[in-house]
Amino acid sequence: MNNTNNKDIEEIKRLQTLLSYNILDTPYEEDFDELAQLIALICEVPIAVISMIDDKRQWYKAKVGVDGSETPIEETFCQYTIVQDELLEISDALLDERVKDNPHVTSENGIRFYAGMSLKAENGRNIGTVCVVDGEPKELSEKQRKALRLLTKQAMHLIEARQKNKNLTTELNSILEKRIEQTQRKLEIKEIENKDLMNAVKNSSGVVEFKPDGIIISVNQNFEEISGYTESELLGSHHKMLVEPEDYTESDELWKSLGRCKSKTGRVRRIAKDGSEIYLQASYNPIQNIEGEVIKVVKISQDITKEIEARLSLQKAKEMAENLNEQKDNFITNVSHEIRTPIHAVLGFTDLLLENEGDAHKVNYLNAVKIAGDSLLFIVNDILDLSKMEAGLLQIDKDVFDIRDAVTRVFSILHLKAHQKKIEFEPLVSPEVPTLLIGDKNRLSQILINLLSNAIKFTSQGSVSLEITVRQNTPEKTILEFKVSDTGIGIPKDKLETVFQRFLQADEDTSQKYGGTGLGLNISRQLIEKQEGSIEVKSEHGKGTDFIFDISFEKPVEDIELLKVEEKEAQREYKGKILVCEDSELNQRLVKAILKRKGLLVDIASNGEEALSFLKENSYDLIFMDVQMPVKNGYETTKVIRNRLGLTTPIVALTANFMATERQKCKEVGMDDYLAKPFQKKQLFEKVEKWVSAQE
Repeated sequence: MNNTNNKDIEEIKRLQTLLSYNILDTPYEEDFDELAQLIALICEVPIAVISMIDDKRQWYKAKVGVDGSETPIEETFCQYTIVQDELLEISDALLDERVKDNPHVTSENGIRFYAGMSLKAENGRNIGTVCVVDGEPKELSEKQRKALRLLTKQAMHLIEARQKNKNLTTELNSILEKRIEQTQRKLEIKEIENKDLMNAVKNSSGVVEFKPDGIIISVNQNFEEISGYTESELLGSHHKMLVEPEDYTESDELWKSLGRCKSKTGRVRRIAKDGSEIYLQASYNPIQNIEGEVIKVVKISQDITKEIEARLSLQKAKEMAENLNEQKDNFITNVSHEIRTPIHAVLGFTDLLLENEGDAHKVNYLNAVKIAGDSLLFIVNDILDLSKMEAGLLQIDKDVFDIRDAVTRVFSILHLKAHQKKIEFEPLVSPEVPTLLIGDKNRLSQILINLLSNAIKFTSQGSVSLEITVRQNTPEKTILEFKVSDTGIGIPKDKLETVFQRFLQADEDTSQKYGGTGLGLNISRQLIEKQEGSIEVKSEHGKGTDFIFDISFEKPVEDIELLKVEEKEAQREYKGKILVCEDSELNQRLVKAILKRKGLLVDIASNGEEALSFLKENSYDLIFMDVQMPVKNGYETTKVIRNRLGLTTPIVALTANFMATERQKCKEVGMDDYLAKPFQKKQLFEKVEKWVSAQE
């Protein structure tokens, strides 16, 4: 009990001492602010505080790098500092039992480093602290610790000087001589401490002193090492010898500002003796005489060249990665274009032959050609879609389609593969599934083909099935659940998480045994998620696999009317004359055959020069312009058509490059529209419908 009373009495005495210094209403003074800045600079930390502490709170007399004016005592680090006389240093707050749970430690970007020293009054009572804080773990050097102790004494001297100056107004007559002696003695101590302090600064930083006009009058050894110059080479030289010529204007403004006694702190670029660039975290501090005139400028700096070089290297690496990614996209686009152009011609002519062929054997052969071509096109499409996804350019269309017809087409494409392996292969569509839906039929077909072809590939006996049911049904939309099941080899449990990763398959030898690019499942998942759906896989090694996914589709307003519109569009004829600029002979013949079937007149130009010759002698309702042609490409030809010939004929670009920059380039040279190759007949006639009048 007595011990408790004694502690209370001691605390009361300490608070009385604190109040005697009249700290509670003391404003922030410039000398304290500068002292706090100097403490932060020497200790190389972002935060420094000179504070007072009572039994409830810590409030700030001066601060650098921190907001607010006070903190509850229970949340402070300084509650532990004030009870001792020695320096308290916490290198990593997360490892210190006293403060690891402090809210200022556990918060985002919280305190990791702390060092503090008590402010001791003349009567031996500790009334406050000087502390430094950082968001990263660290340790002070011995020179920094010594400097912090000296600066703490300096802060206490300033506080005591203020209190004693107040007392002098009432006690001056009786103790004037004694006070003068004490003040003189304190000034001598302060001068010694300031010398020690400056030595500590010089030992930890590069220090240069200039005349007000920028002439160097002294340097320390640290700055010699940073700059590569010797003291004799620097003395008498102007600050500009360390500055790049393009920075002369900025340097002149700096010295004008310093001449007006405005300090400057920040990162600066300078030139070393060997001509290399160095970067400094520098503070330019004007020094005034009693009359307020700037008599010299002191620069204190640290070398941060390695930090800046690391940042520049990171930026360069980022730019290189972006450039390589762009080159990869262009390569994939060009390769896809070269492969898809002949495939497009093969499939197009196959469709035309199937429309007119009556011989059953020939129809079977043509269907086999189409199936093989579709399979090859699916692989190329996967590669191209992958690049579109990475570029953020993949679009989901919304058209009315018959889902049962879409499923039938998918199964007709894959039926031959299943038949050859003698496995059961049938779809099961619930009667509740609406006939017509609004969505992307092509993307749904792509997903189903990827999943079903995978199932067939990994199933040697048994069955592969597709089951479609309604998961949710509202007047506006329908969410369908698709389940692709097989009785194949299955997937080990530890591989289930990797099957959707790009270029990865369940086993390392899967590609050699069964083939495949390893892209199908990754692309399918992205396409499903692009349509606000999700996919999961359930499997047991050796017992088959189930892929289950859902997609939301909108409902058409009037099913019957939409069917009539589609039938009407299929029978529509057009009138007009079209110029097709295309260097591929196969594509020339294919596009011409498709367009002529709809009653359109078509001229073909193999390059830009031929196109200009046609345009000088004929008028056209629409121009399809391939951007990659020999002699004169599509961009150059379009510029001549717009600028020299002055024609306003609609021009639709034909290109395999899907990048946004390509579309922008087409627009800038004067093209009106854009059609990505390879395209389907429907897409081709959408452009014709848009730019050429139709007749019923």
